[in-house]
Amino acid sequence: MVTKMESILAILLIIAIIISGSGLYYIADLDSRMARLEEAIGAVPAPTEFYLRFSGWGAGATEIELYETMLHNFMEENPKYYVKYEPMPTMYHENLLSMFGAYVAPDVFYVDSMWVPTFLEKGALYPVEELTTPEFIDMYYDFLLEIFKDAEGKLYGLPKDWSMLFLLYNKKLFADAGLTEPPDTWAKLLEYSEKIADTTGKPGLSIYTGGFERYLPVALSEGAPKPIFNSAADAAWFERTDVKDTLKWYVELYTKGKTEREAARLTPYVVSPADIGKGWLGDAFGSESVAMVISGNWIIPFLADEFPDFEFGTDWDIAPVPKGSWGRANMAFTVCLGINRYTKYPSAAWHLVEYLMGVEGQKKLVVEMGHTLPSIEELATSPDLWPQHRKTLDYLTTPGYDVVMAWFMGPKSGELGGKFSTAIELAMLGEVTVDDALTEMYNAVVDAFAE
Repeated sequence: MVTKMESILAILLIIAIIISGSGLYYIADLDSRMARLEEAIGAVPAPTEFYLRFSGWGAGATEIELYETMLHNFMEENPKYYVKYEPMPTMYHENLLSMFGAYVAPDVFYVDSMWVPTFLEKGALYPVEELTTPEFIDMYYDFLLEIFKDAEGKLYGLPKDWSMLFLLYNKKLFADAGLTEPPDTWAKLLEYSEKIADTTGKPGLSIYTGGFERYLPVALSEGAPKPIFNSAADAAWFERTDVKDTLKWYVELYTKGKTEREAARLTPYVVSPADIGKGWLGDAFGSESVAMVISGNWIIPFLADEFPDFEFGTDWDIAPVPKGSWGRANMAFTVCLGINRYTKYPSAAWHLVEYLMGVEGQKKLVVEMGHTLPSIEELATSPDLWPQHRKTLDYLTTPGYDVVMAWFMGPKSGELGGKFSTAIELAMLGEVTVDDALTEMYNAVVDAFAE
């Protein structure tokens, strides 16, 4: 049954698309706006003094259930608070921006690192430094904090957790193919993928078609600099020889490993999850349909929950991201809990964020749950950290990564990331050439800064 609030928000979301299209994201009369929201959702449950709404995209039932438990505990410990949890599973950032347009955005919400510039441009985030102490902020990794600052260095969010990439491999399929160790280079990854397909009849590797962030470790490991786009001139990154060569290699993983192999009536050695009827890399690997994937820490609890008989250490293991001729590169992915710049209760909203993201909150939500990696440095040595996550952290020092790039490319990150991934996907599917894809990405940067 659709609730009254869900009906109201659905209507307001449609209105928001029209409003946000005109660029009108906020109005000055905050009291009037809040009164409209309170009228729409009903009275605050008595004896509540602070009514807060909290939203994220909800990475599966396990995470949603844990947040529900944490919020229930928070309200029991803070009886003057009522927190409504509103996860949005699809088109999260787009819908959230539309809710700002309709003046019904939640008080506390996820913001992915790639979308931070957009939310800053819209004035949507409350400055964290106005709500907490330097000592609290100093608990977090510096390289993660930098992502959530504006051009003047003001901080607008704290990372709730983080993840990096690593290789997962099926030990049984490796043994069946006569392989005794994971591939340490990109060349070996390709060689092993083909050998596994030829000897076991199963694809050696699954990748996404597209995914600019999945391609970047290849480019960076061959000497390309981090792609940071602050002006149209930075489109020159796509004219570099190391970028052209690595993109060609990455696209050909699929065109040669899937398209050409199937044309020759051979088992493909590279497939996308969709090619084998799977929803994402976690399903493809956990079902043992492929021997290898490169994914992030978020895959670990999924495998534990959905494939409990597929055991870490016995049936599968992890290894560092393969290296290139220049070195070894990785990506860091993070999300902040942002506070609505126009919330009626900024201090109360911060109290909720502090509860969820402080040491005790991260112990429960991140360390014990095993969802990802803690963003508070001291928790990296927690004895409760899952061994799979511990192993990925150990790779930061042994064998070590020569570069770790936070998933952020400058003020147009959200806009450009999607366009880059689409261009790569079209090249993998054979609809455009690699040169065409490079030109499309070059032009996307130029156009983004021509407005």
